[in-house]
Amino acid sequence: MPSSHLYAINNEGRVFGLSTSGNMWREFMYLGLEFKQLSAVPHFMWAIGGDRQVYVHVHGLDIPIRIKEETYENEGWTYAIDFPATYTTKKQWKSCVRRRKWVRYRRYSAMNSWCAIAPLHKDPTKEPFIDVAVGGNQMPGDSSGSLIVWAVTAHGRVMFRVGTSTTCPEGQRWSSIKLTNGYEVCQISVGVTGLVWAVLMTGKALVRTGVTRDNPMGEDWSEVEPPQKDLRLVQVSVGTDAVWAVTHDGGVWFRKGVQGEISGVCEQLATGTGWVEMLSKMTLVSVAPNDQVWAIGYDDRCLYYRTGITRSELTGKRWKLINAPLQLSRASSNASLSSSNRHSVCGTPQQPRHQSWSSLNRPHSTSEGTTLIREWEEQSRSAPTPTSLKLWQRTGDGIPVKNNQQTSFQDIYLNEERKRSASSVDTGDLNEASVANITISNESLAKSGESIVVSGKGMGSTVKINPAAWSPVHSVGSMVGVEAHPETDGSIFDPDLTGDSGVYGEDDSAGIIYWAECDVSWYKVEAGACFVDPTNPPKWIADGNGTTQGEIGESWRIYILEELRARLKKMPFDSSIEYEKAVEKSSWVKTGDAKCKIKNGNMYEDCKIELEWISSDTGSLDSGTLIILNADGVTSIIQFPVSEITCVVCCSEPGNPRIAIYTPKLNRSKVLRLQFASDTEMEDWLAHLTSVSCQMYNVYGKPGPNSIWTTTALGDIYVFDPAIAEECQLSEDGYVQEMDVAGKELPFESILQNGFACGSTLKITVCVHDDADRLFFNLVCYTTTFVKQKTVTDSHDIALHFNPRFKENIIVRNTYQNGQWGDEERSGRSPLKAGCDFTLYIVCEEHGYRIFINGSEYTFYSHRIPSQSITHLRIKGLLTLSSITYKSTSVIIEPSTMFWRQIGGHLKKVETSSVGVTWGIGYDYTAWVYTSGWGGAFLKGLGTSNTGINTMVDTHNYYVYENQRWNPVTGYTAHGLPTDRYMWSDATGRHKCTREHTKLLSMHWHWVSDWIVDFHTPGGVDRDGWQYATDFPSQYHGKKQFTDYVRRRRWFRRCQLTTSGPWQELGNTKLVDVSLYATGKPGTDAPIYVWAIAANGEALFRRGVSESCPMMLTLK
Repeated sequence: MPSSHLYAINNEGRVFGLSTSGNMWREFMYLGLEFKQLSAVPHFMWAIGGDRQVYVHVHGLDIPIRIKEETYENEGWTYAIDFPATYTTKKQWKSCVRRRKWVRYRRYSAMNSWCAIAPLHKDPTKEPFIDVAVGGNQMPGDSSGSLIVWAVTAHGRVMFRVGTSTTCPEGQRWSSIKLTNGYEVCQISVGVTGLVWAVLMTGKALVRTGVTRDNPMGEDWSEVEPPQKDLRLVQVSVGTDAVWAVTHDGGVWFRKGVQGEISGVCEQLATGTGWVEMLSKMTLVSVAPNDQVWAIGYDDRCLYYRTGITRSELTGKRWKLINAPLQLSRASSNASLSSSNRHSVCGTPQQPRHQSWSSLNRPHSTSEGTTLIREWEEQSRSAPTPTSLKLWQRTGDGIPVKNNQQTSFQDIYLNEERKRSASSVDTGDLNEASVANITISNESLAKSGESIVVSGKGMGSTVKINPAAWSPVHSVGSMVGVEAHPETDGSIFDPDLTGDSGVYGEDDSAGIIYWAECDVSWYKVEAGACFVDPTNPPKWIADGNGTTQGEIGESWRIYILEELRARLKKMPFDSSIEYEKAVEKSSWVKTGDAKCKIKNGNMYEDCKIELEWISSDTGSLDSGTLIILNADGVTSIIQFPVSEITCVVCCSEPGNPRIAIYTPKLNRSKVLRLQFASDTEMEDWLAHLTSVSCQMYNVYGKPGPNSIWTTTALGDIYVFDPAIAEECQLSEDGYVQEMDVAGKELPFESILQNGFACGSTLKITVCVHDDADRLFFNLVCYTTTFVKQKTVTDSHDIALHFNPRFKENIIVRNTYQNGQWGDEERSGRSPLKAGCDFTLYIVCEEHGYRIFINGSEYTFYSHRIPSQSITHLRIKGLLTLSSITYKSTSVIIEPSTMFWRQIGGHLKKVETSSVGVTWGIGYDYTAWVYTSGWGGAFLKGLGTSNTGINTMVDTHNYYVYENQRWNPVTGYTAHGLPTDRYMWSDATGRHKCTREHTKLLSMHWHWVSDWIVDFHTPGGVDRDGWQYATDFPSQYHGKKQFTDYVRRRRWFRRCQLTTSGPWQELGNTKLVDVSLYATGKPGTDAPIYVWAIAANGEALFRRGVSESCPMMLTLK
């Protein structure tokens, strides 16, 4: 799942963001405007500023919002009889009108900045806003990209923003929604499904009913009483199936009986059935799209997270304090500059930032840090006035030391310059008086598009100020900051001298980001854009408050460790004595029960499984054996060494956990399928078999650059690394393969995987029978053609026919081409006799074949057919094969013996390049990049390393079709003809599929929605989701016609998978296909061209991709 963000406003009106993949709060760039209210969905924020006006912020998009505008001119290139007709490109004698289309693209220019929405009146103070809410981005049946924005004015009026969407973030206009009985609203909340709750001045709640995709404004209001008569509601927050509220005394209440996905068609499911009290006091709550809940404490103003919330238990269990490090801007009253670093944040400059929360704790207490922060004073809160900050430094032991000299912004810059260069700058004459002469004007910055050079008395150098850091650009009725990108420009969070820092992309080890742990009073928290998986929470939730380290810091554990260390010191040990190893080799056996199915079998039979492997004293795997026993556990069904396993893959079906083991050397079967009683048991065996087979092949970590990647129908990723075969086959002058000839019957035929091009050789050792008359050694050229989608072998030419004839005492050489034999070559007597042993050695050269018998050159046969056409070796006659050695100039890969290793993760498609950079696309069209690791959830901890392993979340839709047939009496009904398809079926109609009996694939999948009618079925639907046709096996359309006797509609339900693997997400742009082209060889770090197709059909190009930077810079 792509990373999401939790947003919050502190008591100073500053906006902060906390990423689920990060570990600290980041402050948005301060432009001199504080905020009072905030509402968010992914990539879009709506807020109420300190001036009581509405602002919108668009951020985190890989590609800009670009809209195609079209208009028609009634003259031009295409012609028709009249305007409402079919147009053609060719003018005819009866064409009376013509038109042509003009196209222009418009681009949203306020990316990553706050944009002011025009007020209701020319005088903004006439009716300011007091609250705003955005949601509706997952409204049932609506197209992706829809947004719903509601707002409340100071007069208590409710406003609806018309025309808001992801392609039109600011909307078109405000529309007033009428309230009955003279009610006045003070707060409003919108859920992801469009459900709207509002709080009245009287303490009651109003719920908007009839909100659907066709009517997003709804139809009417329904009144909801507060939990008790003596309580007044002051705030409410809406999720998907949950509504939480806060009363005037700080009480937290949960509204039961709400179902957001069908609340638009049922009033009771929108209003709920009753209140449930939570035994806690909070001043504000915020519900995430997946019904996770965040809150701000009533007394301490700290941030809390409600743990234990699931779809079956929406109330959760308890509140958990969230205390993440905080980045502060120089405009904050809590801010301080602790070094000459360009970021105005608090922290320890000598120590880099780490991912672990425990490593972010300061050695001093919070109260001590608060005292220090209070001493860090700032005389200005914006740029136009002189700024003077006290500089705090740290000694080598990390203890802060107060610097009595007042240090200005220029001092910071000069100190940094002095570090970067060897030159020395004297700053002793800088004092408060000289700094006071510096004036930075917003007006001057706004008028200039370039950086302003600021100098002052006593300065040894000049300072360049980024105008984006201090001044907005005023546009038509809006405030638009300079455009930035969240992945490459940190200035949208904190002003920056260079403007090239990344928001979440900085190198953690660079030591350039600092943090502060101080007492922050939160005023607002917004979780509308935050997606937290309760089973795999972010580190800043899982690590707790950082005050304890669990059992690691328990006193009993420390005591035991100290006792063990003390005893070890007292033990006598002579290092000169060589002790005999206690165990030379170790043997392990894993047993279990399952059901097995051999290929071509019909039933799964009960069996017992035994996996035995033997490890040497060095820890490496020497051998292993897999044995399948009958249910009695005595007699074996099949057994084979682990070294013969080429692939272990999951082939489960809903309710039937299974794995398939591919072993091409088995006589009875090439595939062994095992079915287990539970998913846990199946995954345990899959992990052990994969681990043992990888140890046997000695493959770990990142595959080579020439590897072949593939995905299964279940989304598992597998890779074949030719480096394994290359290491085994590499010889002095080529790659050698020993063909398996043991027990082979004649005639013998084997494919030459690389053909028999120039430089290839064959060494054949045989024993001729005493009664042999003729022998045949043929290099065959098989050619195939495709006839009506069928593969047909239509020729089998023979490039070299080597035919020893013992009675004639000659060896005939010839070529068979186009159904005819050529001229025979019979020169030279045969050195071969019946009953002898000999070695035949064939070398392919540029002009022909050089043939050796028993080490002596016998003849040279010129090419009559290009040697590149040779595909097989065929041997026939009365002889016994001893060995066949095939040598090629490139690595020889036999498909049936390719070892496919599961790499980890879950993807629908994988694309790789010749230098090893690999991308993938999930089932939800999220792009991922390979991190060079190996392992994840499928290995169950048996992997050698967890480096590069990240959490992966993927979604998938289940579809079920509801079919109906029309009859003259009752109309459309679920009772069809005896020959009709099932009334609930899949897309083909051949398989019965009902909503009640649809099962998830494994325990790692879980439902994230209910069954919903799909209004985007291919072919079109009517307003109820139905498609019509003359009969079931026919073409469907969305409008009912006179001859339509059947109809169907598609239902879907979304499920989600949580797993892990060596993949990292690539932003938020949804892709359907991607292609990579490497311009250089491995190790050169040459540019890699990446082209992709977005989910909306746009062609995208990725810049800056290379081996050292496989993720990219930006999409274009």
